[in-house]
Amino acid sequence: MDWLCIDFLNSDWRDWRGSGRWENRLENQEWLSSFLQTYKLTAPLPMNEAYAASLLQLRERLRRMLEDVVRGDRFQEEDLAELNKVLALAPFHTQVLYVDEEGGYRQKQSSQAEGWPLVMAQIAASFAELLAPQHLERIKICDNEDCRWVFYDESRNRVRRWCDDKMCGNLMKVRRFRERKKEKG
Repeated sequence: MDWLCIDFLNSDWRDWRGSGRWENRLENQEWLSSFLQTYKLTAPLPMNEAYAASLLQLRERLRRMLEDVVRGDRFQEEDLAELNKVLALAPFHTQVLYVDEEGGYRQKQSSQAEGWPLVMAQIAASFAELLAPQHLERIKICDNEDCRWVFYDESRNRVRRWCDDKMCGNLMKVRRFRERKKEKG
């Protein structure tokens, strides 16, 4: 399942192998272009410094709020108020459209806003949707301290600990094995 807000949060990329490498993908025009295209969003590139700072601030706030959720804590009132301000940047309304290829009607969310304010509001709306009770216990942050990737746990019993068992999961198991071996002798 793809989530706009999770992909946005993961634009803060860290090398999961522990090299210490880090990349703010919000500064990478190729990544931003692909991100916008993936979610069918439209905003001018390259973005100006004010929008870049606003996006970075939004990502940091959403990350802090997500960490609160994962710990089972409540949001700080200031964070919740700021999330609602971003949502208010682009009030949405529902439109009904006839889709010839599908032979029927469907709903579409529309807004008078455009560009980066609309993109930020859509990211915030995706985050708000993620907070619904049926999703809350599925939001996870990878247990690999070098990674900390945000993911949606689609496993039946919701016990995944790593973003990817073959990468982070395997790496963490090898590290634990080596640590036990070192302790023995």
